[in-house]
Amino acid sequence: MKKLLLLPALLLAAWHPTQAQTFVKDPAPAPTTICYARAEDMHTRLALPAAYLEQQRRGRRSTAANIEVTYTGFTPQAQAAFQYAVDIWEALLVSPVTIRVQATWTPLGTGVLGSAGATAYYNDPSGAVRSGVGYPVALAEKIAGQELNGGTLPDINARFNSTFNWYYGTDGMVPAGRYDLVSVVLHELGHGLGFIASTSYGSGAGSYGNPPSIYASFMENLAGQPLTNNPLYPNGSAALGAQFTSGNVYFNSNLAKAVNGGVRPRLFAPATYSAGSSISHLNEATYPAGNINSLMTPNIGAAEAMHNPGPITLRMFDEMGWFNTAIRHTKLPDAETSQNFLVNATIITDGTITPGSVKLYYAVDNGALNTVAMTNTAGNNYQGIIPGPGLNHTVSYYLAAADNETGRTYTAPATYAPNVATVARYSFVIGPDATAPVVKHKPLTYLFVSQLPYQFQAQATDNVAVAGVTVEYAVNGVARPALALTRQGASSNFLGTLTTSGGPIVAGDVLTYRIVARDGAASVNQAQTATYVVNIVDFKPAQAFYTNNLNGTAPLDFVGEGFAITQPAGFSNAAIHSDHQYYDDSTLIYQMLVPITIQPTQHTLSFDEIALVEPGEPGSVYGTEAFYDYVVVEGSKDNGATWTPVADGYDARFRPNWLAAWNSSTTAAGNSNGVGTPALFAPHTFNLLSKFTPGDVVRLRFRLFGDPGAHGWGWAIDNLVIQGVTSVASELKAAGGLSVYPNPSAGLFRVRATLAKPVTGLELLVRNSLGQVVLRQAVAPAAGQLDLPVDLNKLASGLYQLSLGQPGDAASQKVLIQK
Repeated sequence: MKKLLLLPALLLAAWHPTQAQTFVKDPAPAPTTICYARAEDMHTRLALPAAYLEQQRRGRRSTAANIEVTYTGFTPQAQAAFQYAVDIWEALLVSPVTIRVQATWTPLGTGVLGSAGATAYYNDPSGAVRSGVGYPVALAEKIAGQELNGGTLPDINARFNSTFNWYYGTDGMVPAGRYDLVSVVLHELGHGLGFIASTSYGSGAGSYGNPPSIYASFMENLAGQPLTNNPLYPNGSAALGAQFTSGNVYFNSNLAKAVNGGVRPRLFAPATYSAGSSISHLNEATYPAGNINSLMTPNIGAAEAMHNPGPITLRMFDEMGWFNTAIRHTKLPDAETSQNFLVNATIITDGTITPGSVKLYYAVDNGALNTVAMTNTAGNNYQGIIPGPGLNHTVSYYLAAADNETGRTYTAPATYAPNVATVARYSFVIGPDATAPVVKHKPLTYLFVSQLPYQFQAQATDNVAVAGVTVEYAVNGVARPALALTRQGASSNFLGTLTTSGGPIVAGDVLTYRIVARDGAASVNQAQTATYVVNIVDFKPAQAFYTNNLNGTAPLDFVGEGFAITQPAGFSNAAIHSDHQYYDDSTLIYQMLVPITIQPTQHTLSFDEIALVEPGEPGSVYGTEAFYDYVVVEGSKDNGATWTPVADGYDARFRPNWLAAWNSSTTAAGNSNGVGTPALFAPHTFNLLSKFTPGDVVRLRFRLFGDPGAHGWGWAIDNLVIQGVTSVASELKAAGGLSVYPNPSAGLFRVRATLAKPVTGLELLVRNSLGQVVLRQAVAPAAGQLDLPVDLNKLASGLYQLSLGQPGDAASQKVLIQK
């Protein structure tokens, strides 16, 4: 994870230096909400929305939202009810981008009607109503006017309980004891569209996303104090937790208050926090069954038909940006010459622009604010001019426009509210440029020969302009001609292809490189990345057997990201370790470069391991949504085109002591600070014939998957043995290790060990506290029980390290001599 950048959660300064049209995916979790069944028969029915009835009478509006649903497991009856709810939402929303829903019909927990949430959040889409907040992807795409997560990926993931006593009709005449599927679908889609606070609660502490969701940014307490970015209620604090369970949390929206008697809508905040329900619903007691605003309350009763989101929900949605006026503008760059500066903007509104409201506000050196009425040049395009103030000045500015329908004034850049008194501004400097470009690049750590030619990618930005980006590289220490990267359109992305035209590049070579960017200033400024080292690798000939205790200086047999062969603090030897801690929403892969030919006998893969990864729900099954994070060993017999789990993935629940370590230190967000220790290592054996047949040539890899939720310490692997070739260290460990007796002693003691078969080249070594060898004793080939006398009587008292094995493959034991 691998992580994408987060924009600041709060704009503390008055000026906003970033581009208005940039946005970034939020790596924080994309949470879901839960709709629970209420046992009582409510016998209520809400009127259909007027906009839906009007659409049915006149036909579909050209601006109406388009919602496409991928159905999994639905019966025809259930799908028809679902589609009816979709038709209602389409009539109420405006979006130029198709909203995609993944809907699954499956058994859920007791009393759960359904659950749903956005699949991703994006920060600061172009035209955002507030900055420094996360927008659910469907809303972010509506505001930005473009696809953000790909044209085929779902924006909303929703699941519905296939075992409930459903009513599938669309007439709202729900019989007693049955639950209206149309109402539940409307409710859950509402969450996926943005009616979700993304809050959490644990050990008395309340938390919200970082940054908060657009919904959460409107939360207030009874006293009217905002509950996000407020030092009185820090994120993750008991003070915030007390607010979340106070019964008095409100959504401060001027638009919603206008349809709620002038008062803030009250949110569901019971004294006992309900995960997936608290804060992300309207208050049940305030908006009971039969109230026109009851759809988005936490429980849906039997015989309750709510085919209308209600005016409060719709106006809350409008406040968050479902009704919007987007001001699209590219920030002016710095300039080295004095001139008049033309400001262009495109304004897209869901209503009509208030005449004379499109304005440009600017100040020089933070002086008095000047106002320029922007001129409509054609269609949605507007222009204004900032007169050049001369050299060595800083100009700050922002744009504003209002619509007739809501009376709201929108600004670019958007300002985060509450707790920000000043309007955010762009800024640029006029005068000699001494600012170097900014270069971003995800470095290579390895490169397969088969990946050549390889396309380098980098992002480069500058306060004025980027004149050129190059890759300076060398192979085995010998420099080669620099590779020029080409800008992709008007973006900040640069691409260039590494080929062998400058000389061969083969497995075993070491490539070193850095990315260099230069600007177009009169006196050129340059920036460069660090110098990266890349191993050029290829797969090795297949072997029938493989063993590696990971302690020596073996050839490069593994490559990947998020893993390394290393020795963390507290461990006595090296092993394969994932990042500690691993990230949310990530996939870490360590690829073995030695393929294995599957044997009819001796067909096991074994290693010692620690797996402190987020445990799924009790009873959950690998491959289901509730299984959360996992580790898995995978094999491929088609050269990596497809991968098959050697066995089901597993998590910290796989062993009780792993689960105890995970639970030993958890945060309010569900993350674990539990740390892996050597005592947690446990053997694990896999049967390769369960998925492959003798003669298959299989590539193997180790994969750690982290979902968007909690994370922890990760995975460690030691003493890898494939198909019966056992190392001395692993065999001794499996048989109980070394036994030294008596210990402590005056210097005379015996060493016992068990070996299943004869081993040659065994040595017994004893080292002092400085690591110096004070005894080296050859051990004759043996099988079965070893019982060796050792005489250290002439050595001084102290602690010594005894090891038995072969170079780079030995088991060890501490020995104390006392005289």
